[in-house]
Amino acid sequence: MINETHIRQFQERGYFILENAFAEEELRPVERELDKYIHEANERLRQSGGGGISRADEIVFNAFLAEKSALLRQFVSSSAFVNLTSQLIGPNVRLYWNQAVYKYPETEKEFPWHQDNGYTPLDPEQYYTCWISLNGASVENGCVWVLPGSHKGGTRPHENSPIGRVGYQGGDEGVPVELPRGGMGVFSSLTLHRSGPNLTDGVRKGYIVQYIPAHARSATSGADFSDRIWIVQDGSRPDA
Repeated sequence: MINETHIRQFQERGYFILENAFAEEELRPVERELDKYIHEANERLRQSGGGGISRADEIVFNAFLAEKSALLRQFVSSSAFVNLTSQLIGPNVRLYWNQAVYKYPETEKEFPWHQDNGYTPLDPEQYYTCWISLNGASVENGCVWVLPGSHKGGTRPHENSPIGRVGYQGGDEGVPVELPRGGMGVFSSLTLHRSGPNLTDGVRKGYIVQYIPAHARSATSGADFSDRIWIVQDGSRPDA
């Protein structure tokens, strides 16, 4: 799935793009499954009136879905991700986090600049985020923007805000990561990124899957992640 050019770009810029990562027949059942989970989460938010950084009918996060769905578990541990993570991370890789993020029409608020490690700091600091576009991500519908090279400075201080943690308040507006349906952006957890508002009449759908070296631990508690799904073990798929 990736070559030396992708790896060099990741090392220098903190991200790279795979425009045609997944074919329609791979993506369609994943989108249907995620639609179901997001619909359920949005209904709960409507009833409860809120839930952290999720806001009913605006932006909805729903996490740990591969742990609930056999279809999604098969997807996040497929050969595509085995090949990608073994090249980027090494011979022992676990799934760290996975979540659907749907940004609804006319959601005017941006999601602020942050590093993923600013939310959940790990040791070692860098883990790996795969942002999969389910229906196309554009500037108009709120795609991700990145600050190239910002991963080289380690984890920055983050402050809480009503719409999420903030790790950068400078004047650089960054670079948009526009993706077609089935495209994927691969980011370092140390790369500063944000997402713009969705000013279209459609939902921007993303599935975010994060991978860690198997020896990683929480930087705050020291706890390991031995309960997380194996993706690569001793250089191959655990079920191979």
